[in-house]
Amino acid sequence: MTRSLVRPYPGSRPFTPSDIDHFFGRSDEAKALAAMWETNRLTLAVGPSGSGKTSLLVAGVLPLVLRNGVGEVLPVGTVSYGVGYPVAALPDHNPYTLSLLSSWVPGEQATRLVGLTVREFVRRRALRQQRPIFAAIDQAEDLLADSGLRRMQWRAFLEDLATTVREEPGLRLLLVARASAADVFSRALGNGEHYSLPPLGHESALEAVTGPSEQAGRPFAPGAAEELLTDLRTSYVSVAGRGQRRVVADNVPPALLQVVCARLWDALPADTATVTSRDVRAYADADLALSDYSSRVIATVAEHHRLKATRLHSWLIDTFATDRGRSGTVYEGLADTAGMPNAVLRDLEDQHLLSSEPREGLRWYELLSERLIEPLRHAAAAQPKPVNPAEYLRAAERALTLGDLDLAARHGEEILVTAPIDAFALRAEANSLLGNIAYERGKLALAEGYYRNAAELFEAAQHTEAVAQEYAAVGQTLLAQGRLRDAVNELQVAVRRMPNDYVVRGELAWAHWQRGEARAAEAIFSDILAEDAGNAGALRGRGEILADVGRGREALRDLSRTAAHDTPSTRAARGLALAELGDYGGAVKEIEVALEQAPQNGPVLLYAARAEALVGDQAAAAEHAEQAINATDPPLPLHQHNAAMKLARSREDEV
Repeated sequence: MTRSLVRPYPGSRPFTPSDIDHFFGRSDEAKALAAMWETNRLTLAVGPSGSGKTSLLVAGVLPLVLRNGVGEVLPVGTVSYGVGYPVAALPDHNPYTLSLLSSWVPGEQATRLVGLTVREFVRRRALRQQRPIFAAIDQAEDLLADSGLRRMQWRAFLEDLATTVREEPGLRLLLVARASAADVFSRALGNGEHYSLPPLGHESALEAVTGPSEQAGRPFAPGAAEELLTDLRTSYVSVAGRGQRRVVADNVPPALLQVVCARLWDALPADTATVTSRDVRAYADADLALSDYSSRVIATVAEHHRLKATRLHSWLIDTFATDRGRSGTVYEGLADTAGMPNAVLRDLEDQHLLSSEPREGLRWYELLSERLIEPLRHAAAAQPKPVNPAEYLRAAERALTLGDLDLAARHGEEILVTAPIDAFALRAEANSLLGNIAYERGKLALAEGYYRNAAELFEAAQHTEAVAQEYAAVGQTLLAQGRLRDAVNELQVAVRRMPNDYVVRGELAWAHWQRGEARAAEAIFSDILAEDAGNAGALRGRGEILADVGRGREALRDLSRTAAHDTPSTRAARGLALAELGDYGGAVKEIEVALEQAPQNGPVLLYAARAEALVGDQAAAAEHAEQAINATDPPLPLHQHNAAMKLARSREDEV
């Protein structure tokens, strides 16, 4: 066998598709989970942090299902809060849905996905393929990580996912998550098959050690791999007043096994043909490997959160390395845990130094393994490796997923400080990220500035499409600031650069409508529908405008085709159109639902007032008109404000 000096162990990262030939020790688990996935609409696979769930999915299960050829297998999905698109340039959308669909069809423009629900995506795909759709969501626990900023969107996403599982027989959905998330997903999505990833036993661990090395042409000598595992499973823990206690674990966390094996491989002399017991003792000391690993994790996490590594190290020892020789446990508070910000503990869990589990409604943390106690105590203060500025972008995405906008913003600012001045694309992405954060916080002028910077930098990087997206975001922030003329100008720039993007063209139409230019807005939506007769955004936009100008019959032709994409303003516009045609009962039903969904929405309140006036309830019409005038989510555009003032004055005239 030809020997390769390329390391066959991934170390602290998960296995990727390129590592499939080096994935050993989980063949039975891969077969069992693949069989579940192939035969059930919903499968939930769970396991603790560091148990190798992602590696099992990517390098074990996915290749089996692909090889069986029983359906279309989508790329592994995620629900992280992406930073790859200026969110201000998009219509109102669910970030979880967009993130998942973007990961299932990488390379597809966000504007082509933003109007879809998960169910619509799956239905279209199944009709086109005429065979089952195999879809997986890895690290699904990220859905539960947000601190509550997007709780309503989270619920809507889970409801959409549950409906898809229930109503679309062609879907085979596999969720891979930490065990702490199992109960939440079971309640939200209904009954499915559950698979608990078992610990890595001795024989499987032995295969995970020897298989990759043999595949790479450098086998272990008899007894050498066993010696490595014995060292990894055995620890001598200092116990206060009682010397040391020898502890032999029943199994080994795969994450730690990979750390030790990677260290061994990297340290072996290049001319080593066979890994002997002497090599294991010389180059694979588990205490040293895990101590170095702990040092690197501490340094990295401290750098992420602007902490002193010495402080984080001391806190970990005081909190988790007890004098009884057991791992301490602490429960997560609202903002911090045992005096440390919760985001730090989530990061330590992601880096496989800690693990967590739910108990009595609380999240409890402990060390990933008691095998880490002594290595943690002896971890040396390590300087973090110089951070590639691009790594800050990934850290920012993770922080956004957790709902920590402050931390995400700090990572974005670090890119601007550390990235080379000519790294135009990376600096542009950082500015776009910071624009997204400012936009989510309602700091519109600040967001506008970041988006403008991003557009200029993408221009320098010659990323034409990205330039157009940033100008579209600038236009939307100007629109939200009430600078309507400027907004139209910027959106026209974006349309000239992306003439085939229906979403950007639709946003330009809405900008014209906000200025009271109904004919211009209608014309743009009609042009879109001439090219794409089923475009839901254009149908909704034209339908609302037609209802607003009193053309109820034409409005209903459009709005009757948008039920799956209903927004509160769409419902209210449909109610107004029905009232214009004399269907007062239907109008009342639509208006009531819209008001319940969006009680502070200016257009919704105005449509309700106008419909009630047509029904003959002048008092309710005047009351809702007054509320529309004062509405903030969103406020009325100027031309609608004048209409609301007339309706509100009708009450004064009666008095």
